[in-house]
Amino acid sequence: MQQQFSALRSICIKARRLNVWVGNCGECVVSLGAPGARVPAFIAQGERFFLDDSVYVATGFMFSFLVLVCSCLLQSELVATEGHRGPNRHVFYAVHMDGGSKAARALAEQHKLEFIQRVGSLKGLYTLKDSRGRSNRTCFEDGLASAVGVHWVQRQYCHYREKRDLLRGLKLRTAHSSQRTESAADNQPEESKSDQTLTFNDPLWPLQWELFAQGEFNFSRFDLNVMPVWKNNITGKGVVVSIIDDGVDHTNKDLRKNFEVFASFDLLASHGLSHDPMPIKDEENSHGTRCAGEVSMEANNSYCGVGIAFNAKIGGIRLLDGPVTDAMEASALTYNIHFIDIYVCSWGPRDNGAEMDGPHYLTEQALRLGTRKGRFGKGSIFVWAAGNGGMYDDHCGADGYINSIYTISIGAITQSGKPAFFGEPCAGVMAVTPTGSGYGDYQPLVTVTTTGDGCVTHFPGTSSAAPIAAGILALALEVNPALTWRDVQHLIANTAKIPDPEEPGWSINAAGYHVHHRYGFGVLDAGLMVQQAALFQKVGRQRTCTQEVAFDSPRIFSPGDGVTLRIHSDGCQWTSNEISSLEHVQVRLGVSARCRGDLSVSLESPGGTVSMLLDSRPNDASTAGLKNWTLMTVHCWGEQPRGHWTLKVTDHKGEVWRCTRQHEEETAGALLTATLILYGTYHSHQSSPDEATSPDCPSLWLDLVLLCVFVWR
Repeated sequence: MQQQFSALRSICIKARRLNVWVGNCGECVVSLGAPGARVPAFIAQGERFFLDDSVYVATGFMFSFLVLVCSCLLQSELVATEGHRGPNRHVFYAVHMDGGSKAARALAEQHKLEFIQRVGSLKGLYTLKDSRGRSNRTCFEDGLASAVGVHWVQRQYCHYREKRDLLRGLKLRTAHSSQRTESAADNQPEESKSDQTLTFNDPLWPLQWELFAQGEFNFSRFDLNVMPVWKNNITGKGVVVSIIDDGVDHTNKDLRKNFEVFASFDLLASHGLSHDPMPIKDEENSHGTRCAGEVSMEANNSYCGVGIAFNAKIGGIRLLDGPVTDAMEASALTYNIHFIDIYVCSWGPRDNGAEMDGPHYLTEQALRLGTRKGRFGKGSIFVWAAGNGGMYDDHCGADGYINSIYTISIGAITQSGKPAFFGEPCAGVMAVTPTGSGYGDYQPLVTVTTTGDGCVTHFPGTSSAAPIAAGILALALEVNPALTWRDVQHLIANTAKIPDPEEPGWSINAAGYHVHHRYGFGVLDAGLMVQQAALFQKVGRQRTCTQEVAFDSPRIFSPGDGVTLRIHSDGCQWTSNEISSLEHVQVRLGVSARCRGDLSVSLESPGGTVSMLLDSRPNDASTAGLKNWTLMTVHCWGEQPRGHWTLKVTDHKGEVWRCTRQHEEETAGALLTATLILYGTYHSHQSSPDEATSPDCPSLWLDLVLLCVFVWR
């Protein structure tokens, strides 16, 4: 009984901290920085609301109600919204309408709603709050949607987004190889390894092996090759990075100088709109501050460590202290899109090997808008952590953020170049950065700031991999601010290197790019990327070639078997969307299945490159199948699209032990719909990877180029 009491009390403390109250179990609402709101949230009927890393409440009506009500009664304190009698019953709506903010305010007044704000930079989209109890909410919503000038109304439901650091309290032993293998990463220019002309007085600088392998931490002679870039006075100056997370403690001594208020916003502000992203100062909410430190910790201030782009401006958008909505994500991703260059998102759906989720409608629109309009048309750059579900046999093909063509997905590797044990494989991973987190002897992982005046030397997870990548991209943007969002992705494909050629799974695609489901194109190399960025020619316009496959009837497959679909594509030849060189390839599928976790999906290009778009997941016992789910691969980069594409959907009966499947079942599922979506350009804009400048070439010409750039500036 004591254990149950303690568990309920813990849940209530968590709920109170988030100001959560079940006022209506059929509604789910989260504050969007509303004046007077106390943040928070209702539980959507039939959904799951995660209260912490280890406890979740399946919100069937009675269970969620009893747990939360009983636990809060134990605390003898009910939480209510300020200025509202009784339990919090706020409902938020996203409204798409004509007439601008003035018309939206008038609509709110007419229907006795409160106007909150525009949804980020999305045109004609506004958030309205309803604090009234409605006897017939459906009727009310129909009336709101039929108002003059209104295109549609969408009630906002909460969903959970998980920070992609490792579980709290997990003790990690990091490893290094005693027998180092020769690899491309080892063949860096000698001056980048030994000719250290830059010194820093920051006390933890000697531990930052990921930036410069030195002294006792030169156990693998492996780093990000950033020293030659710094020696050329490229430090991220003029570039703005914003961390979308649980906030950024800008009072930290190592972040104070580079903090940028115009790249910051608090979507959870209790009293009006706020540009202060200060988090709750506890360990749980130090995640965003740690990410910020990796990018732009101040150098030579005799404190903590050194950021990769230590002169870049850093901001924070506070989003993640509790459940979020589609409109909140969209607002964060399009906040000040012409001022912020890079958005860092070290979070996503829960990495438990069972969930399958991604950006919802408004967030998809936000990502599309950001890449098309952000940075005055050059496109916002969205860097995403690829996920930490490796311990649960998760696969990032089940993550819609990773499957988006608009994001740059970053995985993690150890000090010796091996895949991190927590990493997730999939064909959407674009590159990796070293964060440590192997098993073996204790070593420092990644040095970062934390809340308060402090810093830590252990920040494992793909949460730390993504900000490292963002810092490197900031260096590239300084030397060439004209780079578009697609230029940046081409630079990654052209310059990433193989960290461990002996790791199984490497392949060379038909265009000559080396690709791997855990490494993407390889580990980022700051020196080589900046070198190529200085002279990079803008890629041609993006073309999209879509081919929907027609079915006379569903393609049924048997248990333990699958279905193979051959799709002939001409690459939209002789049309305005003709493609000669591929970038991203997506497949949108509708599949019914006895057990979703037993499914795998692969795609073979005309050039013979095989991408595992989705692998089986032993913890996914869902019977929902794939409902219009989009999968993506970057492994066909640079290939030509014409010819036969081979799509395979396979059932691996028995992979998921929690699935109840009969021995005598005749069918395992059916392929219902399939659409092949090709993205690319028409004319080749670049040399092949083999013709790209080698990282081993003398860097004299680079110094001359950079000198010209600095003189021109």
